[in-house]
Amino acid sequence: MEVCRCRSFFDRPTTGMVEVATHLCHRSRPGRLHCECPENPRPDSAVLHDTRPLLIALTALLLTVPSALDAQVRRGRQVEEAPRWAPVAIGAKIGWDSRANGEILGAHVRVPVVRSGTFELYPSVEAVFLPGTKEYQYNLDAAWVPGGARGGVFAGGGLGWRDSVIGSDLGDPRQTFFGFNAFGGGKTNLGRVQVEFVLRWTFLNDTSYQPNSAAIGINLPLWRVGPRD
Repeated sequence: MEVCRCRSFFDRPTTGMVEVATHLCHRSRPGRLHCECPENPRPDSAVLHDTRPLLIALTALLLTVPSALDAQVRRGRQVEEAPRWAPVAIGAKIGWDSRANGEILGAHVRVPVVRSGTFELYPSVEAVFLPGTKEYQYNLDAAWVPGGARGGVFAGGGLGWRDSVIGSDLGDPRQTFFGFNAFGGGKTNLGRVQVEFVLRWTFLNDTSYQPNSAAIGINLPLWRVGPRD
């Protein structure tokens, strides 16, 4: 049996174009070809046309899967990232020293020593305004803040130096006394600032003069601890 190819031409109804289909034929006896082509042959281009949706779907899958995996990895990394360090805050305060009977104007810095902000260094300086003179107090304190960056009550202690005139005569010399501080209070966040209230007791050595004060202050955190921009 001799195998050959024949072609048939037909009109495609949807496009109006003439397409060519190739079919297998054989020679049944010498001199005659017997073609086994179907009445409605399927064109070669139809096979390619049927595979186009599959190729398009595979291409779209290859393009979207890597980007989806990359986005999932980025989200996982964001979840694993540690929270931001509690912010350093600078502040000012006003108050009253009941032992010296004078107004207080002061400044301070709150520096977290742990990420959550539950422990802070709390250095400060205060000026006490008295009739005809001023006293100064320098403090190097540490504070425990259970609420961390969220604020709340706090307590602590530290070292204090009081620059003062002890005595009733105008000619009495200024002296600096060393002592220890104890304090407690609370602070709360109001928008981008904090408001704090603090009571402080200072126990000075070598004198019966023991200052104590109450003050209210405003703190400005240097950065936010909320979601990152």
